[in-house]
Amino acid sequence: MVAEIREKIQMLSADEKHELLRTLLKDVDGADEDADEAWRMEVVRRVKAIRNGEAAIRALQDWQE
Repeated sequence: MVAEIREKIQMLSADEKHELLRTLLKDVDGADEDADEAWRMEVVRRVKAIRNGEAAIRALQDWQE
């Protein structure tokens, strides 16, 4: 069965393979409905760190080590 599927996959275009891969990963991993919200919160956290100077301090500390 897997060998048959593999043969059929080889006939797909690159775009079709990408679409198939996204579908398979979503099926295996499940839909992550909270991912967008998590990224938004991370962006907000990083912007706050930059505004209060924390990000600049970290960069300077990394450079000094």
